[in-house]
Amino acid sequence: MEQNGKQLDSPDISLYFQNRPRFPIDELQRYVGRHIAWSPDGMHILASGETMEAVEQQLIAAGIDPSQVIGDYIPFGDEVLFGGVLDSATF
Repeated sequence: MEQNGKQLDSPDISLYFQNRPRFPIDELQRYVGRHIAWSPDGMHILASGETMEAVEQQLIAAGIDPSQVIGDYIPFGDEVLFGGVLDSATF
């Protein structure tokens, strides 16, 4: 993606998979049922919304290029994701 006519490098996500599982579960629960944008290092949630489009708008308003974050969805406890498709299930 470009910013001010300059090609941006892909974000460095080398720490994401190390830090993401360490994110406090009680803080993550605030985002259940929402789309979120992670910092590339997996340590911070930069924006959240009901749709990924809403998250992108928040990022742009904050001066953050959406191509420089990691998008995610935090499912409810009874939702299961199959190959990127959301399906409700009761356990």
